[in-house]
Parts: sequence; structure tokens; C-alpha cells
Amino acid sequence: MSGGNGGNNEPVPDDHMKSTAIGPPLNANVMTIPLFQLENGVALKEVKVCYSTYGRLNEDGDNCVLVGHSLTSNSNVDEWWSEFIGGGEGEGKEAKCSLHLEKDFIVCCNYIGSPYGTASPVSENPETPGKIYGSRFPAPVTIRDNVNLQKMVLDRLKVTRLSMCIGGSMGAMLALEFAASFPEYVEKLVLIAGCGKHTDWAIGIGEAQRHAIVSDANFEGGDYDVETGGPKDGLATSRMMAMLSYRAPVSMDEKFSRMNVEGKEHPVRGSAGGENEKENDDDDDHDKAPSREREQTQQKRKSFDNNHVPYWQVESYLQYQGQKFIQRFDANCYLQLTYTLDSHDVSRGRENGDYERVLSKLTHDTLVVGILSDVLYPFALQRELADCMPNAQLYTIDSPHGHDSFLIEINSLNEVIRRWRNGENVEVRDPCESVALLEEQRNRERRQSSSADHAPSSTDVEDSETLKRTVRALREELARVHGNLRAQTARADLYLRKLQALTDDEGENNGKNSETSRQRNKKRAANTFASPHGVIVLSDPGYLNEGFSPIAKASSLGARGPVFGKIKANDTNGDDSNNNNGTSHAGV
Repeated sequence: MSGGNGGNNEPVPDDHMKSTAIGPPLNANVMTIPLFQLENGVALKEVKVCYSTYGRLNEDGDNCVLVGHSLTSNSNVDEWWSEFIGGGEGEGKEAKCSLHLEKDFIVCCNYIGSPYGTASPVSENPETPGKIYGSRFPAPVTIRDNVNLQKMVLDRLKVTRLSMCIGGSMGAMLALEFAASFPEYVEKLVLIAGCGKHTDWAIGIGEAQRHAIVSDANFEGGDYDVETGGPKDGLATSRMMAMLSYRAPVSMDEKFSRMNVEGKEHPVRGSAGGENEKENDDDDDHDKAPSREREQTQQKRKSFDNNHVPYWQVESYLQYQGQKFIQRFDANCYLQLTYTLDSHDVSRGRENGDYERVLSKLTHDTLVVGILSDVLYPFALQRELADCMPNAQLYTIDSPHGHDSFLIEINSLNEVIRRWRNGENVEVRDPCESVALLEEQRNRERRQSSSADHAPSSTDVEDSETLKRTVRALREELARVHGNLRAQTARADLYLRKLQALTDDEGENNGKNSETSRQRNKKRAANTFASPHGVIVLSDPGYLNEGFSPIAKASSLGARGPVFGKIKANDTNGDDSNNNNGTSHAGV
């Protein structure tokens, strides 16, 4: 493999978080920012920001390492990346860690919208003392909003420069946006399993998860009781979906091997299934999941299952993950954070949206880490970052565990980052160049071989694996090229349409009162650049310029409906005049 340890039997943890409730983590700090302006135009007052620090800031204030956490993590880096931190008392300067307590001042801030201490739907609304924001928390909050808020925190901590900005998944998006927003403020970047802009694939996954939440009858438009109620079933379902996107098919197949909860190859769902739900995991908390929730889930399904439907270990595992997650997270917060992910596009509002050009101007020393089996943010996205950023190295993790490999292959990743920070070249791309070497080696073996039917050697096996990796790399490269081609074609079409519109406007001004002008107007009405049926084109996107529009104050997250396509009422005359806003609350 290129990196990681995918071939060994290292335990695969169930959850990277140890927290069992919402709220600030142990030993975290809370800073209050008096006023903060969001990109959506809303000004938040008395904004609380939860953050954790490790090590000490030097006199120049330039030894700070900012860590961006993943979607559902908190600011306590030691809870989910403890292997990265070392060099404290008793370890000395020779500790083999990528984040060194004697050299670095490590800071991690919790995101806006998260339930772990920073302003969010579960925070008290200063305008309504004693009541939380709930559904009234402004959306969307962007990755760029988080960057701007965290910059204010760093300024108050007297940080003059970031020696490194590092993060995995959502944290990688924060780090990249930080470098684009404050290029002179950031020295180095480590971008792990992230992307430069959130893809339609990832947005679609997030929307399916959000729909599970808002479809829960207990969602109540987002104004549920956080302590005693809420859409727990919907939130658990969202987590189950997410867990599948965080792993990969091979990882799940190897973990469960089509076994039922009793360890039988041909399972039948029965009353005994609920008694033996513990997975064959290193995390023995599985069998400690709240029995009441398990019983309720089984009771809800009983009439359908009728005790004859197979009960697979993977089902039990996902149900357990869902029940565990709802103990430590909030549904409104999950909605907010997934909207924040969708906002991510480092080229938005920069260089006329030229994505490659924006990345080419980020000249920071950068380590990009990609995972070959990642289905949420495929490897082609990280390779694209490394190809476009002029001073980037790409390290490839060849692990079967998918997106979560950056939390699983953590020891080897720590070593790679440590070496990179010490100036070593750790570039590991999938070895396309090994094709010629492989062919040469096989020709040499054929010449040396005296027998046509010899048993496969270890070299043959290694060559086969190398060839497989090479084919995989070529596929990824092809996908990247096709993606770039589609983006460039769409951009060219947009520019041509804008140019045509400008040309038409100029002609109209020159012959405003002529018959020719009137004919041209009729022609434009028939052939103008218009949106496809059912697709909203924002004529004044306002504060974000591209892709977003402010949500009306009176609206809530629960009222959001589909806007793509229109379903007409079953009337006899087909009159659709009452629906004049071009939108629909039902999809096609």
C-alpha cells in the first residue's frame, strides 16, 4: 500500500468521540465575541466560541498550529487525535509526534452551529433571554464565516501568524479557506481527506440525511424540546447513513461477513437476536447501548419483521451507532453543520470563480492527504488539490476503511506529517510510473525462467498488487480529467451566454425605438438564456454572489422544500396561474 496499514489487523474503532453529551468538553475555554457579522447578513450578538489550547504561545506569537475538527467532533483534539500530540513533560524534544507541545501552541475552535460550546441552535439567544435559538438560528453559516470568527479568536489570543493549519474532512476545508482568506497569515497547510469545493455527490448525501431529520414527526419545525424530545429517530437514521459514507464496501464486508447477531451464516431474525447484539469489535461499548432504545427500535419493527426477516450484524451495528450518536448530538445542529459543508467553495467570489486559478495562487507549503477508498470525498478531489497548488505534496493512504481512514490509520499518518514538518519529501502518489518497471521486470523473469508452469512467487503477487494500484490510479486520473473538462465547459458556456446578453443589450440601446429593436426583443424573449424548467436562477444573489440567497427571517429550517421541478394540481383546466413564484413544494 502507499500509506497506512490496511493489510494488518489494527482494530477499527466505532466512534472517534468519547463525549456522551452536548456542551463544552472538559478543560475547554469559552470566549465571547460581542458582535459578529455572518455572510448571510445576520449580525450575531454575544457570540460564544468554545476552544481548546495545548502548549504555549511564544513571544513572537508565530508558533500557533490551528487544528480544524471534523463534522461532529468537538474542540478537544486530545480526545480524537491524541496520537498526534506529544513532547510534553517527561517526553522531551525527541517525541515522535506531529504536534509538539514544546514547540507548538495548538488551538482548536468549535464550529458555529455545533452543540459543543460555540453559538448554535442549542445556545441561548441573547435577544430572548432564557430561550435557545432553536429553529431561529440563522442559516446558512459558511466555512468562511467560521474562518473569520476563528481569526478574531486568534487575534484576541495574540497569535500573529499560523505556523501550520491542519484538519481532516471538514477541518481540511477550514484550513484551505483560511489560507485563501488570509494568505500571509498562514505558513503551512495539511489538508486531509478534504476538497476545494463541496461536490453535488456530497451535497446529495447531506440532503438525504437532513430529510430524515425534518421528516420525523417530532421535529416540530425545529422547535422541539432539546432535553426531552426532538427527532431522535430521524437523527439516528442520519447517522446511520453517514456511517456508511464514512466507510467503504470492502471495510464493511470484511467486518461483518454476512453474519447475523448470533454469529450464524444463515440468520433468522428472532427474539434471541436482541440479546446478543455485541459486534466482534474492540469497542465493547456496543453491548452497553441503552437497552430501552434497542427495545423500542425492535418493537417498532416487530410487526413488519414478524421475527422471520434476517437480522444481520451490520444492521445491529448501524442501529447502535445511531442510538449512540443521539446521546451526544442535536438535530438542529446537524442540519446547520451540513449546510455549512455545502457552502464550501474556495473559489467563490475569487478570480471570477476560476477554481484552478484560485488554487494556483495558494503558494503555501502544503501536504495533501488522500484516501483511495474514500467514497464521500473521492481521491480525485485530493489529487486535484495537489495538482493545482504549486507547492503541494500528495500522500496517498491505501486503506480499505474509506473516509474514516484518517481517524483509523492515525499512527502512520502522524509519522508522515512529522517527517513532512521536518522537511522530508513524503510525496506518495499512486505509482503510474511503475508500469514500465513492472513490464521490464516481467520480461526479465520470462527470460530467466526455464519452466512455463512454475508456481506463483511472492514477486508475482507483489507485481499483481502493483498493477492493481496502477489501474486504480489511472481510473482516478481519468475521473479528474473528465471532471475538469465538465467544469471548464460549463464555465465557457456561462461566459458565452453573458457575452451574448451584453451584445443584445448594446444593440437594444442603439435602436431602442425602432422596429428592428422590437423584433429583436421578441427574438430574445424566445431564445434568451433562461433557466431550465423548475430551476431557480438568482438574479441578485447578494452577499454570496454565487450559489446562495438569504433565507427569509420568517422561514425556518423545517419549512424548506424542494425547488427543482413542479407538480401541477390535478385540475381539469391545467391552470397554474396561482403558483407564480416558479417554485414548488414537491419534487419530481
